[in-house]
Amino acid sequence: MRPNNRQILTDPVTSVRQLLGVVHEAGTRLAVPTAQAIDECRDRLDEAAELLQNLGTAMPGGDRKRDAALRSLLKALRVEVNRVAILLDSAAAFHAGWMYRAASMVAGYTAGGSPALPEAGRRLWLEA
Repeated sequence: MRPNNRQILTDPVTSVRQLLGVVHEAGTRLAVPTAQAIDECRDRLDEAAELLQNLGTAMPGGDRKRDAALRSLLKALRVEVNRVAILLDSAAAFHAGWMYRAASMVAGYTAGGSPALPEAGRRLWLEA
């Protein structure tokens, strides 16, 4: 995991924008769900979790203008987190399906679960 190069900001609006960017980066990594992309996504999500924790402690209230700006940013963040969750769920379902299919093929079963037909073998008889 790479070190966190982002500085922690004290302004909640700027912090949420930064958090939104990190979550968006995580989702972008999943456009092609390779093992490396999923690892990079995990790193971004770890970073997002840390930012979110820091944001939770630095959220003052009472400023209506800032609260309105935060509300729209937090909605966008929720949408982005849901998008990343769907991408991760899809990648996990694909992996689970592939593992099921590979296991059934190795064990001599078809993808539908029925026993595979034996291959027609060739025989050679030699007499000496």
